[in-house]
Amino acid sequence: MIGQILRQRYQIIDKLGSGGVGETYLADDLDIPVSPKPKCVVKRLHPKAIDSDTQRLFQTEAEILYKLGQDYDQIPQLFAYFEENQEFYLVQELIEGNNLSQEIIVGKPWSEARVIQLLRELLEILAYVHQHNVIHRDIKPSNLMRRRRDDKLILIDFGAVKQVSSLVAHDSDTENRTIGIGTFGYMPGEQALGKPRLSSDVYAVGMVAIQALTGIAPNQLPEDDKGEILWEKNAQVSEALRNILNQMVRYHFSDRYPSAIEALAELNLQIPPSETELPSSPEELLKPVKIDGKYGYKDTTGAVVIPPQFDRAGKFSEGLAEVKLGSKYGYIQSKGKMVIPPQFEKAGSFAGGVAKVKIDNCSTYINQAGERLFEEVSSFCEGLARIRIGSRYGYINNSKQVVIPPQFEKAWSFSEGLALVTIDNRYGYIDQAGKMIIKPQFEKAWSFSQGLALVTIEGKYGYIDTTGELVTQLFDEAWSSTEGRAKIEIKNKLLGILPIGKQYRTIDQAGKFIDS
Repeated sequence: MIGQILRQRYQIIDKLGSGGVGETYLADDLDIPVSPKPKCVVKRLHPKAIDSDTQRLFQTEAEILYKLGQDYDQIPQLFAYFEENQEFYLVQELIEGNNLSQEIIVGKPWSEARVIQLLRELLEILAYVHQHNVIHRDIKPSNLMRRRRDDKLILIDFGAVKQVSSLVAHDSDTENRTIGIGTFGYMPGEQALGKPRLSSDVYAVGMVAIQALTGIAPNQLPEDDKGEILWEKNAQVSEALRNILNQMVRYHFSDRYPSAIEALAELNLQIPPSETELPSSPEELLKPVKIDGKYGYKDTTGAVVIPPQFDRAGKFSEGLAEVKLGSKYGYIQSKGKMVIPPQFEKAGSFAGGVAKVKIDNCSTYINQAGERLFEEVSSFCEGLARIRIGSRYGYINNSKQVVIPPQFEKAWSFSEGLALVTIDNRYGYIDQAGKMIIKPQFEKAWSFSQGLALVTIEGKYGYIDTTGELVTQLFDEAWSSTEGRAKIEIKNKLLGILPIGKQYRTIDQAGKFIDS
């Protein structure tokens, strides 16, 4: 999809991620007459993941998203919804900042006060969502953004929303069940079975809080013989918070708070906000302030402590804040001294000792000394990001640790558990452990989509499955698979010598023709 222009307006420039209901892309809005073009998020939705009446369902979900984003500042706005080439697209506001997967790090537990603050912020947003009888269905750290301009928490990725009114009324009516969408570890049992409730979101919020409090990923926490999560021995926690979290993550939905509204009320009753003001380091109390077109910083009394001199200014995190001078970003410490000179086209806040920046048109991470960790870093897809060190590509995890060493001439983002790589100018596929699943053998190849990948063999095009097996005949030309279908081209020839035209056909995942 990279480079494709949708609706003659939205040009896809990068892939941000993929999930059960679709893929998410970064796009330029070509209609806005400024340069550089403003960015937005485009989500391509997979019709196979929903009911057969796709047009009606996506129309309803688009209406929900529009209403939620229009009326509430901590939910991205919906800009457009449309169907093109038998696929459905949502265009939404781009939230600039860091997602919480960069802050909630395995092995680095948060303080109770910090967890309570996060819990209160998230439940306040979710209470608004639940007031509209809407279930988010995919609450997890990577869908929680800390917006850079005001430090507010933003709940993103509403592509999996579900209205309560559309859910089944009786457990026996299996035909009306919604698809089991969510993320393992944050998704309770009833949601996995396609029966989400408002309390399913409450479960996910509780698991995010427990992950932050313990420093342990949800799928690594044990359960007792009744399915209840065993987490308390891994955290120092007050009785009040322990009781609240335990009720949020009960195995059976009827034992949880019915919605975020009740969970928030209980939290505010048992642990009033005045008791949980999070102690901050001195520099994190400083806030950007704009005076006469320039940015400086003020303290909690409103006094300006760093004079306005910057063209843009971010919040302090881990002792440093990103600032812009002219066209470049650098980093200052709490006294205003520039400790990492302005040299970056873009810059993010520090988290876990690293910050994501863009330099020489390449995204990468730097440490607090300003040293580049990699020559290039892609966006995270399926929990891994492609990196380049020297001339070779490998992959890092969310903790910025190299998990697949740089060894490939070229590499692409993971899609459906496999990533396309090249060795000796031949294309093959690896899994997330770095194991070569399909050996490099193809002249050209593309990423997997809906279980198929397009490859070329001796100048002809064909489709392979995830085992590397060729499942179609070879064609003169072909297009990548969508919705389980792929378009191919056969060149008709007279006596095998003279071309007399082109015939376009459609094949299914078994390689059989499905059109006339």
